[in-house]
Amino acid sequence: MYKLITKNEELQPYRYDTEDAFERAVIEHKNAVLGANSLYFQKKRKLGNTIPDGYWLDLTLHTEPKLYFVEMELETHDLYGHIAEQLLKFSMAFDDNKYRLKSILMDEIAGDPEKRRQLKAFVQNPKSRFRDETELLYHVIYERPISIIIIIDSHTKQLERVLSKLNDEITVLEFETYRSGKNLVHRFTPFYDEEEMGLDHDALNDLDELDTIIVPAWEDGFNETFLGENCWYAVRISSPMISRLKYIAAYQVAPVSAVTCYAAIDRIEKYEDTGKYILYFKGNAKKIEKIPLGDNKMAVRSCRYTNLQKLLATDTVTHLWE
Repeated sequence: MYKLITKNEELQPYRYDTEDAFERAVIEHKNAVLGANSLYFQKKRKLGNTIPDGYWLDLTLHTEPKLYFVEMELETHDLYGHIAEQLLKFSMAFDDNKYRLKSILMDEIAGDPEKRRQLKAFVQNPKSRFRDETELLYHVIYERPISIIIIIDSHTKQLERVLSKLNDEITVLEFETYRSGKNLVHRFTPFYDEEEMGLDHDALNDLDELDTIIVPAWEDGFNETFLGENCWYAVRISSPMISRLKYIAAYQVAPVSAVTCYAAIDRIEKYEDTGKYILYFKGNAKKIEKIPLGDNKMAVRSCRYTNLQKLLATDTVTHLWE
C-alpha cells in the first residue's frame, strides 16, 4: 500500500458520499482524464432501458474518431449486481437504439456552439476522411462496435475478473482523491498516456501515424516467446491504439540495448483477467540491423508507440521521440 505526502502533511484518502459528487469531480477534470481533443456529452437521457452517465466522442485520431459510453462508479457498488448489469444494458441499448443515440448527440451539438466549432474544425482537417459532421456521427454509431469507459475510484482485481467475461471493448480509468487540509488532490489514469505515445500534449495530431508498439524484452522471454512462440503477452495497451497497431518491435534490454526485430500483428486478445493483452504474430519475427538506444537511457522503460517506417529509418531509438 502506498502513501502520499505533501509539505510534510500526509494525504488522507477522500471518500465521496455519493456517485453524483464523484461524477462532478471527474467532469471538472475531464480534459486531463479523457483528453482535450474530444467532446463530452453530459446530459443524462434514457437510451433503451438504461441511462448512461455520459458519452465521449474522441476526436484525437482524424482517421478514426470513436464514441464511448461513459459509466462513473464507486468501487463500493456491487460489481456483479450493478456494474456488470449496467455494462450489459449498454450493449443492448447500443444495438437497439442507434437512431435514438444519434438524436441525443445531435440535439446537444445543436445547442452547444463550442461543440459545433470543434466538429467543423475536425471534418475540415486535411487528415479527416469525413465530408461533414453527419457522416462522422453515422460512422461512430452505425459502423463501429460499442466501446465503454468506466471511471472508478479503485481499480480492483475483482473488477478485472468481471470485465474478462465480457466481450465488449471496455477501458477502466482510475480516479482516486485525497484530502490535504481543505484541498483535494486527484490521482488518476489518463486515457492517453503521453509518455507511451512519445508525444507532448501539443503534438497529439501525430497519433494518426502510429502503427507500431515497441516492447522491452529480457533475453529469456525474447528467445522463448517473441521468437519461439510468435507472440507477446501481458502487454498494457492504450485503448485507442488497439485497432491501430499493425506491428510489434522488440527492444532487447541491456546488455543488447537495441531494437533487433519486428513482426506483423495478426490479432490482439485479452490476456486472462489481467487487464492486459496478448499479441499474436503473422508468422516469424523479422530480424533487422540493431537500432541502438542512443543517449536517453530511460527511453524504453515500458511499451512505447511509433511508426514502423520511422523506426526502420532512425539511427537510434532515442531519436524516435526527440
